[in-house]
Amino acid sequence: MSVRTFDCVLASGRVGVSYTGASAVTAGSRETFSVAVTADFPLRPGALLGLARRWPSDWGIPQSNDPAAADFVRIAAAPGRMLRWWFARQHLWHPFDHVLFVSLPEGLAAGEQIAVTFGDRTLGCPGFTVQTFIEEASPLSVRLLLGPDSSWSELAHPAVEVVGASPHRLVLTAPSRVVAGESFDLHLRVEDEWGNPSALGGIVHIGAPIGVDVTLPPCGWLRFPATLSQPGVHRLAVRSDGMPSLVASSNPIEVGAVLDVQLYWGDLHAQSSIGCGSRSIDAYYAHARDFAATDFGSHQANCFLVSNAEWRETQAATAHAQEDGRFVTLLGVEWSGASAQGGDHNLYFPGNEAALHRCSHEFVSDKSDKASDLPHIEDVYARYRGTDTLVAVHVGGRTADLRWHEPTLDRLLEVHSTHATSEWFLLDALKRGYRMGVVAGSDGVDGRPGASHPGHMGVRNVRGGLTAVATPELTRGGLWSALKSRHCYATTGERIMLTLKAGSASMGDEIRVTQLPAFDLAVEGTAPIEAIDFFRGDLRVASVDLMSASTAWSDSLRIAWTGAAAPGNWQRARMQWDGELRIAGARILAAHPWAFDTPDEGLRAIGDVRVAWRSLTAGDWDGLVLDLDRFDGAELTFVTAPMTLQSRIDDLAAHPRTFVDSAPTRRVELRRLPAKSPPLGWRGRFDDPAPVDGVHAYWVRVRQADGAHAWSTPIFVTLESR
Repeated sequence: MSVRTFDCVLASGRVGVSYTGASAVTAGSRETFSVAVTADFPLRPGALLGLARRWPSDWGIPQSNDPAAADFVRIAAAPGRMLRWWFARQHLWHPFDHVLFVSLPEGLAAGEQIAVTFGDRTLGCPGFTVQTFIEEASPLSVRLLLGPDSSWSELAHPAVEVVGASPHRLVLTAPSRVVAGESFDLHLRVEDEWGNPSALGGIVHIGAPIGVDVTLPPCGWLRFPATLSQPGVHRLAVRSDGMPSLVASSNPIEVGAVLDVQLYWGDLHAQSSIGCGSRSIDAYYAHARDFAATDFGSHQANCFLVSNAEWRETQAATAHAQEDGRFVTLLGVEWSGASAQGGDHNLYFPGNEAALHRCSHEFVSDKSDKASDLPHIEDVYARYRGTDTLVAVHVGGRTADLRWHEPTLDRLLEVHSTHATSEWFLLDALKRGYRMGVVAGSDGVDGRPGASHPGHMGVRNVRGGLTAVATPELTRGGLWSALKSRHCYATTGERIMLTLKAGSASMGDEIRVTQLPAFDLAVEGTAPIEAIDFFRGDLRVASVDLMSASTAWSDSLRIAWTGAAAPGNWQRARMQWDGELRIAGARILAAHPWAFDTPDEGLRAIGDVRVAWRSLTAGDWDGLVLDLDRFDGAELTFVTAPMTLQSRIDDLAAHPRTFVDSAPTRRVELRRLPAKSPPLGWRGRFDDPAPVDGVHAYWVRVRQADGAHAWSTPIFVTLESR
């Protein structure tokens, strides 16, 4: 441990602060550290000390009830001094929202010290929980209020580095399409259980037909050249020599003779410490490019938090990270008006500079340019209509209200982020007849765009998504043109290849016909393809269930559930599914977690006839797979707060049994798994069995057997058969 001291001079005198603790800590670990404050003048009764963390932080929640439990806090002053403390989330110093307040009802004499020890181990506490995401300098703001007639003063700003934990997962990323015989870059990274970079020693083997061994540097990622000569779709296996449990497969790689259009992947929606997020904007862009291996990105700080100096820094950092052919950046900001004023809209600009127009100056101290604010979304439309500007609507902290729409600007709609899987938002837009490209991102505040993780689910629920863009070249102009043309689609973060065509028309195109064409779909997944649904607007008109095609069935049962407490952001959407399942007439041989997002979820107890779990959904799926000794005569009881049910399972056949409830909508699905997994890819054709004249959006949803999803942008068809 080290001791750092800080000296602050106030009008009343001098205040010293000492911070004792490690300078670097491991994400998700437990540590002990302390803050001591001493003033050379008396502190009046009623003085307040505040120790604050930034909003995205998922450090532990202080408690003083159990000295042997995690996150125990000991607060001490001179013997006999009365102290009161409480922990609260408040917006007084936003984004420093998580505050431990210590009240001094009797004050303190000059020279007396007050000390706060986080994770005091004296009586058995294992320590104080460290946040789950890496950060070069995770700050703790120490503040003092001398009395009700004074203002808060920041005394010190000690920070620690948060580094990744032990290796948990390998991720091998390749371009989605390559030319046979031409060199391309593979990207390998190793993550800890929270999605951070991790150090992995030893050799990592890349399987045939590449067949190379590599060693990862301490930073946890590596780019290296490779070549594929055989046409077709390849998936490369990867395994660690030192940790045999670390095995993975790359995203699908389509090898062809020519490459007319490439799929590029990126995250267009997150923010750094400019805004309410974490890490510097330079580290933010570096993470997207170097660790997450994305091809493009944007920085989207809440406008009401961005000072003029920070906007200049945003412009400079975005320009610095921009490099055609390697990593493309789009300058942007999130217009963050309240939902009643239009709600969150992402603004993107084509160059390196743009004027900043906020919804308000709520958290901006310099009010000199307040007249430039655009307080309502109609003001935004009026300002940017006729300009070369892109707008994306999304379900954020202040969900966009789709009653307002400007089709020349609102070209994109976000269906998935770390807030939630928000398919309802897409369906609402389609019901209104809007024509937008479908995208996904992280909306992350952890400074890890392209690979964002919900951690302890303090302010987010699920892992971030990705947007795929089809364009001939990785340039800012090419990306801009493709997004404006809606040549894009969304996934829950997996690089699923998806091609939807109607004749020569592709995703995002508008066509006018007298006879409805067939729709040709090609999918290559990162896991077996479970089901594909074909929609006209918000109506599902056809489906393909690839699991039901099996002729042989295993003795494994998948129980999966999904739901959201309400349409909206992370707070509104989250639905708690903690519960248990009991089996009668059969015995559980093994239980496996399925589609959980974080180590805080998952199986908590496994027995011969009972399993228990923790789970939270926000429009996504969670579940478990049970290996049973038999199905004949077996039944189950499923008990959770959202739904409780009993069902036979011995009569489960090719199709799943689904239980649905509404207000809010939630769903439980029982499925006997096939003896052989469905294919990783599918090609086929969809027809609308009952086409209707008018303008319609035709699109597909892909569901993988691991719970991952992809959503195409529609092809917009005007049918005039008469």
